[in-house]
Amino acid sequence: MNQDYWNKIKQLERAYDICRKTIMNRHQLSAIEVDVLLFLANNPQYDTASDISTIRKIPKSHVSLAVSLLYKKNYLQKAADTSNRKRVHLVTTKHAAEIIQFGIKQQETFTKALMEGFSMSEIKQLNDYIKRMSDNLCRYEKLALQDEEG
Repeated sequence: MNQDYWNKIKQLERAYDICRKTIMNRHQLSAIEVDVLLFLANNPQYDTASDISTIRKIPKSHVSLAVSLLYKKNYLQKAADTSNRKRVHLVTTKHAAEIIQFGIKQQETFTKALMEGFSMSEIKQLNDYIKRMSDNLCRYEKLALQDEEG
């Protein structure tokens, strides 16, 4: 794999940052606040700060700060888990609906631009490759952590 591959990943990140900045500017939110709201909207099965931190690989302190700010702005509510009182579920409020709707539309526009010219079978194949790469990364992380500890 050559350096161009890594440059293309950076290009993808920069382009998504432009998409996210559009949402941030319109609604006076930080990047992490946008990330948290859209994560919750796009992944309703993962609704805790710990889920966000683990899945998105964002430091817990950053997620916690964003949750606190969104709660103060009345964009999030916290709901205690009935089976585990220490576990807190995050629920977006009706006040966040416009932000989420706009954010998802921006993500869809970004994805459409990114995937322009790809057939559905090519998109499926790309998704399969990305899934395999993700699985490989999970194995790599586990092995690297074991090597650090052992």
